[in-house]
Amino acid sequence: MHDVEAAKPEAIVKLKDAMQKTEGGYFNGILTKVNDHVVRISIMTEPYFWHRHPDSDETFLVTEGSLGIEFEDHEVVLMPGELMTVPRGTVHRTRPIGGRSVNLTVESISATTEKVEMPHRT
Repeated sequence: MHDVEAAKPEAIVKLKDAMQKTEGGYFNGILTKVNDHVVRISIMTEPYFWHRHPDSDETFLVTEGSLGIEFEDHEVVLMPGELMTVPRGTVHRTRPIGGRSVNLTVESISATTEKVEMPHRT
């Protein structure tokens, strides 16, 4: 994960500029900090690995493309302008639908990510 020049107090964050950044199939960078949370921008053209955050909820807001959020037994697809929160400890994987997805993610600054093997799903 990378930081996109994190905002200074009263700084304007230009999403259009942040959305131009790409590094391979997945980019995730901090846009700003809000109290004890961070707002990240995620740009993906391939799935992220199966994981969970044991100590933080994770909220996704899609700004471009469509985002699939896969769970152990189902998948939710978010369109631009749609928002969803994945509760802490929930095993999930995100993936772009249709090529490229850009979303904002909000989670605790101290959030940890634990990779999870999902033998029954790819």
